[in-house]
Amino acid sequence: MRSLQQEIKYLGVTPPISTDQPRESDVRSSEALMGDLVALNQFESEQERKVRERLLSNIAQLVTKFVHDVSIKSGMSEKVASEAGGRIYTSGSYRLGVHGPGSDIDTICVCPRHIYKEHFFGEFQDMLRAWPAVTEISAVPSAFVPVMKTVISGVEVDLLFARVNLAEAGDKLDIEKDEILRGVDDASQRSLNGPRVTDMILNLVPDVATFRTALRTIRLWAKRRGIYSNVLGFPGGVAWALLTARICQLYPTAAPATIVGKFFPIYYQWGWPQPVILKKIETGPPNMQHSVWNPKLDRRDMAHRMPVITPAYPSMCSTHNITASTMSIIKKEMLRAMQITDEILKNPGSSWMGLFERADFFSMYKTYVHVVASASTSEGIKDWSGMVESRIRTLVQDLENTDNILTAHPQVGGISNVFYCLTEEEQAAASQGEVSSELMNRKEEDIKDKIAEGGEGARKIWTKNFFIGLEIEKKPKDGQGSRVLNLFYPSKRFCSACQGWDKYNEMEMSVILRPAKRSDLPPYCFPDGQPKSKKKTKRGQQNGSADVGMGDAGEESSQGPAKRSKATPSEELSQISLTTSNETPKMISSPLTNGVPLPNGADPIPPPTTTSNLTNGGLPPPPPGIENLPPLSSTSLSGFATAANGVVNSGDRNTDGLVVLNPTTTSNGAQAAAQ
Repeated sequence: MRSLQQEIKYLGVTPPISTDQPRESDVRSSEALMGDLVALNQFESEQERKVRERLLSNIAQLVTKFVHDVSIKSGMSEKVASEAGGRIYTSGSYRLGVHGPGSDIDTICVCPRHIYKEHFFGEFQDMLRAWPAVTEISAVPSAFVPVMKTVISGVEVDLLFARVNLAEAGDKLDIEKDEILRGVDDASQRSLNGPRVTDMILNLVPDVATFRTALRTIRLWAKRRGIYSNVLGFPGGVAWALLTARICQLYPTAAPATIVGKFFPIYYQWGWPQPVILKKIETGPPNMQHSVWNPKLDRRDMAHRMPVITPAYPSMCSTHNITASTMSIIKKEMLRAMQITDEILKNPGSSWMGLFERADFFSMYKTYVHVVASASTSEGIKDWSGMVESRIRTLVQDLENTDNILTAHPQVGGISNVFYCLTEEEQAAASQGEVSSELMNRKEEDIKDKIAEGGEGARKIWTKNFFIGLEIEKKPKDGQGSRVLNLFYPSKRFCSACQGWDKYNEMEMSVILRPAKRSDLPPYCFPDGQPKSKKKTKRGQQNGSADVGMGDAGEESSQGPAKRSKATPSEELSQISLTTSNETPKMISSPLTNGVPLPNGADPIPPPTTTSNLTNGGLPPPPPGIENLPPLSSTSLSGFATAANGVVNSGDRNTDGLVVLNPTTTSNGAQAAAQ
């Protein structure tokens, strides 16, 4: 036993807490967990897998053709143009192998130095538009990370651009080395760090399959409890992956169920703002100026409440958006999860469904802030609502500093609606969040005749509704004094920030913010159209009470298009936090040996179903112009492969183009266990 412990290597900055092998009860709990994940449709079908792989291969070849064509136009010879390369890499949930049906794919297009962003958003976008499989393209070249959001064969693919300071970007390209960042611009550095961080996470966990099963569990729990959103001040996908990876380092031989069981108590009791790191933070190669997270030198880094640090240079805080309110909400959810998982692990083989119960956001508080973003076109509401959502976190921070407010809890996701208005008065009501039942139930065909007749007030209005639950300070015990909820300054600051957007059009867009009691929330917030009757509880009294005064200064709006209206609940209503206690999965027999999918870490393939998220039942047609290109090499394939298909070590043959683990890139994080 002593010699076995001496042979164990550990990854991370501290020795493991335990290297005990899984017990039979741990394996049974892990098998039950995997069965529940399969029952909850967390794994893509074989058909979906093939479609994703085919379209990524097509994108990779299209990038190669794009680089070649631009090189020829730049005056390069055919030989030089052919050797210029052009590679794609995946990151995020797809690369980690924790994606599910309908998940998007984050794809980074890496090009040599003579290819510029203008070429990417020009010539390459034109090539995409010529591809019949591409049904949607939305280019945002001015974003913090420039991106083209596309839908290809029913799959959402976010295409990012990175320009490396090299003459070629072919099979010899190694983005894992820090030197790849020398001479690149900030936008390219941020794009490159997506796959760099993702691959380093896979290299820094003791067992990839165990990590992925545990991460699937944590992601599903966080999404259903409404605490998965970087833009709103909760951890995002990268942060949850880093947090899970650290527990895997501390328990390198544990089964997935054990990792999940340890996750919640460890982070509930974590000594924040002590950072969570997977390896020692490095300053990078000499003469590189990229900023590295360092709270001793940067006051902004010092202000981070729950720092979770990315392992790849330059290390950054993936949770810098967390506020005082969202931190308290995260800790409450971890306490709840800890209590549930304790009971599950006490009864090996029992269901994990209780952990995944959806949070009922609209029963948590008695007072809410309702934000309505509205626009007169379907395209306009996408960008406008996204911009409004990006300002919600600042609004939450202003609400936290408002008298009588203890916690401001933003709802993740929001609710989208389309309203079919007959008059200008109905348009105004919709944009202000006040909708009659008649307007809610009206269909598009009900206004077609009036539009055909040229009716001035007949038009469609698109809205996106955001809600923030408010925990209000309790009344003094002596009952003296009134509590007034004055939202004038937070609302004015919020609406001014939104209207300051460079694409804001007051004739086409509007935003309004208003406080609302739970009983006054719109019907589409509730499954049956109205709030459930609820007995008063101590928590209910704490979360807000009916005697909180809301003065005239509590509402602020833009002048805007002024005429919006609410309609029927959108499809997103099914995704918001509603209690689904009647979820009873089918029992699935699992051949798992260690509570993980397959020996090489590949996912189980669920049985085929009659339903599909794909718009095309077959494989996507290839883009024009790639017919004569040579097939992709295994090196190229491994750059955009998913860990869901399994992984191989760098010394192994990789004819299938699987994700390659390269522990030498993280050798400074691997140390021998205590002697």
